[in-house]
Amino acid sequence: MAVRRDPSRPPTAGLVRLWSSAADAPRLRRPTDVLLLAASVLTLGLLALAAPGPTDADRALDTLLAHLEPLLGRVWSLAYAFLALWAAAVVLLTVVSRGRRGLLVDQATAAALALGAALGTGALAGTAPADGLDGLLRSGPPAVYVATRVAVITAVVVTASPHLARPWRYTGRFVVGVGALAAIGLGATHLIGAGAAIAVGVGAAALTHLALGSPQGRLTPDQVRVALADLGVVTTQVTAAPREVGGRTLLVARTDRGADLRVEVFGRDAWDSQVVGSLWTALTRRGERPHLGSSRRTRVEHEALMTLMAARSGVPVLDVIAVGLAAQGDALLVTSAPSASLDELGAARADDDLLSGAWRTVLALHGVGTAHGRIDGRSVVVRADGTAALTDLDSAVLNAEEGELHTDRARLLVTTALVVGPERALHAAVAAVGADGLAQVLPYLQPAALGRETRGAVRAAEWSLEDLRSAAVVATGVQAPPLERLRRVTPRSIGTLALVGLIAYLVVTLLAGADLASVAEALRSADPAWLVAALLLSPFIQASLAVSTMGSTTARLRYVPVLMLQYAIGFLALVLPATAARLALEVRFFQRFGIAAGTALTFGVIDSVSGFTVQVALVLLILVSGLPGFTSSLGTGSDTSSGTSEAADPSLVAVLVALVLLGAVVTVAVPRLRRGLVGQVPRVRAALAEQARSAHSALGVLRKPAKLGAMLGGNLGAQLLQAAVLALCLHAFGQTAHFSQLVLINTAVSLFAGVMPVPGGMGVAEAGFTLGLQAIGVPSAIAVSTAITFRLVTFYLPPIWGSAAMRWLRRHEYV
Repeated sequence: MAVRRDPSRPPTAGLVRLWSSAADAPRLRRPTDVLLLAASVLTLGLLALAAPGPTDADRALDTLLAHLEPLLGRVWSLAYAFLALWAAAVVLLTVVSRGRRGLLVDQATAAALALGAALGTGALAGTAPADGLDGLLRSGPPAVYVATRVAVITAVVVTASPHLARPWRYTGRFVVGVGALAAIGLGATHLIGAGAAIAVGVGAAALTHLALGSPQGRLTPDQVRVALADLGVVTTQVTAAPREVGGRTLLVARTDRGADLRVEVFGRDAWDSQVVGSLWTALTRRGERPHLGSSRRTRVEHEALMTLMAARSGVPVLDVIAVGLAAQGDALLVTSAPSASLDELGAARADDDLLSGAWRTVLALHGVGTAHGRIDGRSVVVRADGTAALTDLDSAVLNAEEGELHTDRARLLVTTALVVGPERALHAAVAAVGADGLAQVLPYLQPAALGRETRGAVRAAEWSLEDLRSAAVVATGVQAPPLERLRRVTPRSIGTLALVGLIAYLVVTLLAGADLASVAEALRSADPAWLVAALLLSPFIQASLAVSTMGSTTARLRYVPVLMLQYAIGFLALVLPATAARLALEVRFFQRFGIAAGTALTFGVIDSVSGFTVQVALVLLILVSGLPGFTSSLGTGSDTSSGTSEAADPSLVAVLVALVLLGAVVTVAVPRLRRGLVGQVPRVRAALAEQARSAHSALGVLRKPAKLGAMLGGNLGAQLLQAAVLALCLHAFGQTAHFSQLVLINTAVSLFAGVMPVPGGMGVAEAGFTLGLQAIGVPSAIAVSTAITFRLVTFYLPPIWGSAAMRWLRRHEYV
C-alpha cells in the first residue's frame, strides 16, 4: 500500500507530551513497583547495619565535599532549593491539568507514608523524631538520619513518574539525585542518610502505586494517529483494540482510502510492561527470553523482519505496511488488518478447513526452523481471503530448539480447543501431525507452556487442561508421558530455596558458635575496598578455567566463546549441582562443533577429572610438604590472641566428617535408599561401557603435552585465584592467613561441595569455609562473615554476568 504525508496535520501536533497516558487511562498494579518496594526494604535493611552513621564512606565523602566547598557551596544551596521547587511544580501541574486530581491523592498518600517511614526509621537508628521533623525544613547541620525532606520529595516525584512522559520522568530522577547530593554537601545529612531517604521515598511511592494503581503509558488514539503520520501513513480514524500484551498496544486504523490497518505500538512510556514483564516471564519459564537489551525500535524491526522472512518462506502472515520510530519515540508496526482472529470466530464459524489451515501455517513456520513463541487466539487470524495466518511474531526465534516447537504446538492445540472444543481440536491435530507427532506434544501440554490470557480462558472453560491431556493420550494410544519441566521458578522452589538458606544459616552458626548480632557487627567492620578488589578478581577464575576447557578437547576452539561458556556455567550452577551443570553445558557446547555426544561427554569428563586431579594434588602437596595447614597457627595482622581464643575446636571438623559417614550409613541401612543406589549400578556400568567405546579418540588429548599442560595449568590457576579471592575477603575483616592454608580450605571445600546433590553446594560450602577458617584460628563471627562474602563474590553475584553470557551463547548458537 502506498503511503503519503497528511498535509492537513498541524506542524506542532504532538510536539510536547507532558503526560504518559490519558487522564482516564485505567490503572493497574505494575510488577516494577513490587521490585522497587522489595529493593527499598532491602536497602534500608542493609543501611540499618551502619545507621545512623557517619561511616567511613560518609566521612570520606564529607571530606571531599569540604574541599569542594569554595567551588560548589553556592551550587548546593541552589540544587537543594530546586529540589523543592521541582516537587512543587509537579504538584501544581497536577492541579491545573484537567482530570488529574486523583494524582493529588496519590502524592499526598505517598508523602505521608514517606514522612512516617523516615521518622520511624530514624527513630530505630537513634534519631529523635523532633530532629527528623526539623530536617524537613532545615537546609543545614546537624546531619540527621534519615534526610526527611529528601524522602518526602522523592515520594512525591516518584509517585508522579508513571503519569509523566519520559523526558519529565528522567528529569525528576536527576533532580532527586542531585538534591540528595546537595543535602550531603550542605551538612543536612550524610551519605547513608541520603541513601536511606531515597529508599524510603521510592518505597512509599511503590506502596502507593500498589494500593491505588498507576497508568501503563498507553498512547491515546489521537497520539497514535499523529505517530502514524510521522511514518507516512495517513489515517482518518484510529480505534483502540481491547488488548495490551507485554507493553504492546493494538489498534485498528482506517486510511483515507477506506482500508483497515492493524497498528501495533510499543509506547515510549510503557517501559515497565515491555521490559519487566518479559523479564519475569523469562525468569520463571524455560524457553522464554527477556527483552532487556532490546529497544522499542529493535522489537518492532525484529517482528517486521520475522514477518517478512516468514512470508518469503511461504508462511501465511499479514502484509507489512510500515515500521519505525515516530517523532516522539514511540515504535510502531503497521500491517494489513485481518478479518477476524481465531477467538473471535467461535465454534460455528471456525470450520475444519480453518483448523487445518492453522496447523499448516504453524507447521510451515516450524519447517523453516522458526518458533512463534506466543501462539494464542489473537495471534492466529483469518485474512480477507479466508485463509489462516499468523501475527504477533515479536517473540519468534530462528533456529528454534525442539522444545520451543513442541510448545508452539501445545499452545495451538489448547487455543483451538478453546474455540471448537477438545474433540474437534484433537481431530485436527492428529490429522496435521499424526498420532506420533501429537504424542511428542503431550509433555508440553501444561499451564506453564501457555500465556496468561490462555490460562485464564482454560480456567473458565467447561473442560480442564487435564481433561484435554487425557483425551490426547487416548487419541494417540500411548501412555501418559511425564510433563516437561517448563517452569523455572515456582512458589515451591522459592520456598525450598528459602528453607535451604535458613537451614544453612542455622547449621553454620551452630557449628561456628556465632550469633546474628556478632556476624552483623563483623560485617559492619568490613573494609569495602578489599571486598571490591575480591569482586574484581573473581571473573578471572573463569578466565583460567576457560584455558583448561580448551586443553581438554581436540576441537579447535576460540577463547572468547569458551570464556562465555565458563561464565554461563556459573549461571546454571544456581539450579544444578556444580559438576552436573558444567558437564551438561560443556557437552551441549561441544556438540555445536560437530562432536558426537559420547565424545563430547568424554571431553567434559576429562575436563572435570583434570580439575579433580589438581585439587587432590594440592591437598596432598600441602599436607606432605610441611606448608602451613589446618594444624598451623593463624598469622594475623590484628589481635592474634583473641583470634586464637575463639578458634574452633578440632572436633568441629570431625563433626563434618561424621555427617558424611552418617549419610553413608543411612543410605545403606534404609532399604529404599539402598535399592535406589543398587539400581543405579547397572545403568552406570552400561553408561561407562558406552563412553569407553566413544572415548578412544577423545583420550588422545592426554598424549599431547600442550593440551595436558593447558588442562592442569588452567585448573591450577583457578584454584589459586579462588584462594586469592578468599584471602582478600579475609583481609577485609582485618585477618590474614598463610596462602597455603587458604588454598587447602578452598580446595577441600570445593571437593566436598562438588559431590553434594545441592545446586552450587548452597549451605554446604558456607559451612565448610566457616569450619575451615575456624580451624586455622579465625574468630567465629569473622569466619562466618568471610564465608558469606566469599560465596557472594564467587557464586551468588557471578550469575549476573553469567546470564548475559548465556544469552550471548544462545544468540551466537553455541548452545
